[in-house]
Amino acid sequence: MSFLSYFASNSLFTFFIVFISFVLGWVMYHVVLLKTVDLKDSLFTKDNPAAWAEFIGAFIFPVLDLAARAVVGSASPDIFLDLAICLGDAAVYIAVFVLLRLLTDLAVRRLSPPDSDGKIDLNNEIYRQRNVSASLFSIAVSLVFVCVLSFLDFWPENILSSLLKIADILVYTSLATALYILVLRRKTSFLSEIFVDNNTAAGVSFLGFVCAVEILLGSAISLQKGFNFPILVAISGIGLVILGVFSVIFRVLFSRIIRVNLWGEIYDQNNTGAGLGQAALYISIANVIISFMR
Repeated sequence: MSFLSYFASNSLFTFFIVFISFVLGWVMYHVVLLKTVDLKDSLFTKDNPAAWAEFIGAFIFPVLDLAARAVVGSASPDIFLDLAICLGDAAVYIAVFVLLRLLTDLAVRRLSPPDSDGKIDLNNEIYRQRNVSASLFSIAVSLVFVCVLSFLDFWPENILSSLLKIADILVYTSLATALYILVLRRKTSFLSEIFVDNNTAAGVSFLGFVCAVEILLGSAISLQKGFNFPILVAISGIGLVILGVFSVIFRVLFSRIIRVNLWGEIYDQNNTGAGLGQAALYISIANVIISFMR
């Protein structure tokens, strides 16, 4: 009976935090990020697949994931103080997440080439132009933010190590993404593929790449028994180098075996299946690397 009582009270505690986090996230997402966009019209009247992908991948998943992490951060035996701490963590997580998303929108407008409607706007691409590749880009960025915020710790004794972990993720993610874009620049422009050409295959491939990078970086931190920043930096860097080398090797071998130009399938023919295959390759290699970290 004591177990059932604990389970019931703990479930109510968790549900309340998740519910409040979802409502807060909805308000921030709908009012701050979407602004004048009619989400209901996009999702149900127009049945916009790009809007659905964005709504699930860049709102539902991040908000619920951050709420769950806020619950895990509970630390006080006083249930009311514990509730206040968890709600405070969830509110900060969501506020920072929305701020980072706003900065992403600004960066996209500044850096991307203009399309038929002028300068690129994420909301316009996703909710009006039905650009699925733009929503996949948004999901990839949201995935990075969730990974970063999952290691944010507000306790004074943990704040320095928390910031160092976040710096490791941000720096290596930026370097990996920059290298990914530079490789593409030999034949095409990443931003043009995503926002001008609406290349869904390119968006799927990029999302898989980002997912693999965050899996590696997040695992490098989580698997450390005791925090050691120099070792973390070394392991993260080596893991990403192995990911890049193995990705090239396996892509070349696969292309030779089946005698097809995988690059052309993704970036010239917009073959979504080929993009999924490359995304699966990135994630699979990342998981293999993690198995050797344990």
